[in-house]
Amino acid sequence: MDIKSPKVFETSDKAHADLFNEMVKVLLKNDTGLLDQLGGHINDTKPHASEAEKKKWNESQLYKITADDGRHLIAVPADGSIFNAIKDKGMCTFVAYPGVEDSPAPSNAYLRGIQTVGQNNIGTGFAIDTSGNAYYFYYNSSHISITWTQLPSVAERNKWNNGQLYRLTPNDGRVARVPNGTDIFKLPTGPYMGAQLLNAPVENDTSFYYVDVFETAYEQNGVIYKRIIATRSFDNITWIGTFHAQGFKGWERIITSGDAKLNWKYPTIENGWKTYKSEVNNDYRVRVAKDALGNVTVKGAIAGGTLGDVPAFMLPEGCEPDSPFYNLGVASSTGGFKGPQKSRQYIATDGRFCIQDTSSNTEFIVVNCMFKAKE
Repeated sequence: MDIKSPKVFETSDKAHADLFNEMVKVLLKNDTGLLDQLGGHINDTKPHASEAEKKKWNESQLYKITADDGRHLIAVPADGSIFNAIKDKGMCTFVAYPGVEDSPAPSNAYLRGIQTVGQNNIGTGFAIDTSGNAYYFYYNSSHISITWTQLPSVAERNKWNNGQLYRLTPNDGRVARVPNGTDIFKLPTGPYMGAQLLNAPVENDTSFYYVDVFETAYEQNGVIYKRIIATRSFDNITWIGTFHAQGFKGWERIITSGDAKLNWKYPTIENGWKTYKSEVNNDYRVRVAKDALGNVTVKGAIAGGTLGDVPAFMLPEGCEPDSPFYNLGVASSTGGFKGPQKSRQYIATDGRFCIQDTSSNTEFIVVNCMFKAKE
């Protein structure tokens, strides 16, 4: 396109004619510049925006998650419902006023939150009330309300982190089985069971033991104060021991009602002695028993044997006295003797039970005594 020049204006008033013609020249110059720019734009092969860019802009997300000023998008009034307000929304921010029925916040607190994932009747998100409590929530298509879960505070987390995490039992709640040869004294607090344990109440005992260890927080001179209870499985005998300032105080057996029952043993009668026979057929066999405290009881009646330091019978192993023991027993009153008769009995530390002498004869010698067995 060409710019045509107008005819020069001529008049007898040259001053006015020159002024007018000067204005026309300026207009022509501006038009020529505009024409050059339009021509340059037409010849420019690089477009200002491609079709792909325009498509991207046209298809961009126009959904708002906040108000234009950056505040919450949805406000739930006191008589409203958070669930009803956001259940058909996507990602959005909201505020619930104090008193909203389905708000987890205290009744006087505001709740501000964001729904992070949302579609029709499905959503999850987080919220914090003005009291400083934090929550997360979710709801699914089958739900008619929001499920809220309060997140732990710093104080609660510190309480859990500082809590005792030591397990007293395995996860199944049973007693922990320890390997054979485990040292009882080195077990920490808790219940255990095992065999061939070191430092068991009975030395070199390979039996199974149940062990309960109770430690205290007190320690002195490198000794941790604790109590240990050990029960042997097969016979239900229990011992208790403690660690004190000087170390382990030794095992002490716990006496039970079962220990009151005596296990009688019947030693062999020798050196001419025999069991006394009565007309009423009473059982006068010599019998010996030791209770849990080490007290030995001897009962019976014998007749016709050798007097002196030869044994009428031998005490069972473990029933020997801790020192020589003398006993005065009832003897026969037959054979012309009048009044009570007696016999002198000697119990040696090697287990010999001897009838040393009698004031009458040997037709009826009662052996009935009690003494402490040596340990």
